[in-house]
Amino acid sequence: MRCMTSRPFAVLILPLLCPIIARGDAPDRPGLVKVAAVQSLGYDKTDLPRPGFDPTATMIPFIDRAARDGAQLVVFPEYYLGRISVPGPETDRIARAADSGNIHVIVGCWEVFDDESFANTALVFGRSGEIIGKYHKVHAAVDHFEGQPPWSQPPGGKDDAWFLTHDPEWRMKRGQGFPVFELDFGRVGILTCYDGWFPESFRALSLNGAEILVWINGRQGSVEDFIVKSAMFQNEVALIATNQAYGAGTMIGQWPAQILASCADPEEDYITATIDLDRVRQARQNSRNRQQRRPDTYGPIVRPIASPDSSAP
Repeated sequence: MRCMTSRPFAVLILPLLCPIIARGDAPDRPGLVKVAAVQSLGYDKTDLPRPGFDPTATMIPFIDRAARDGAQLVVFPEYYLGRISVPGPETDRIARAADSGNIHVIVGCWEVFDDESFANTALVFGRSGEIIGKYHKVHAAVDHFEGQPPWSQPPGGKDDAWFLTHDPEWRMKRGQGFPVFELDFGRVGILTCYDGWFPESFRALSLNGAEILVWINGRQGSVEDFIVKSAMFQNEVALIATNQAYGAGTMIGQWPAQILASCADPEEDYITATIDLDRVRQARQNSRNRQQRRPDTYGPIVRPIASPDSSAP
């Protein structure tokens, strides 16, 4: 189980539902890729910045460790960096660690914009430390407050401060697609926490060309291995899932449905594994399922579900 040698990277954000790019159209890539996943505590969903707490102080030693282990990518959980400006001092510290270790890094944060709006963002750092991509969470994990059907309307009479400390995903800027980032070892797609409860998220990323899916989480309980296994099997991808250390289920998976390494308990943990991307690429190239898709019959998948008081059929 050996990692690839380092090569110059390129990044390409592929448009939603773009055609699969043939292997002959892409630069030569290694078949075996070592990756790392970290289960650790950072900022949580409703945390506001607090003096003296800097998640990068915990994060950077893990980046250094992954680099020493020969990993090409290290992945951290959702929300981890808290509410930050991008770029900012936190991302600068991560950039220096990525550059020093010649390693790609993916980590979650609340990205705060100049107008004080915000998004649940996954940041992708290249080997030289620059931010080469962002993914904004598409599906908001909101509570059941008001409206019919349930979960359709936020509570009334609440100010911005209430939402920030109780349920910020009602107010976040939601992502509008599933980009794929072309790194030097393969094509990586990202989904965040509740996105993974929608099979369309995995499928869209796979159809967009992703070979490795990164599923970052920040929730109690464990990331579901049955979702990871079924997503890999049905979409012909490898998968890296992370969670914060108040939960569990950080894992690395290999197509078709093998969990190579996992964190079973809610505690700080770190895992590595070597993914065989040649198996993924061969499966996709020879896929009977992909050749026999019938998109003309899949209309109900993208049709909105009618509300109970709607007269729509």
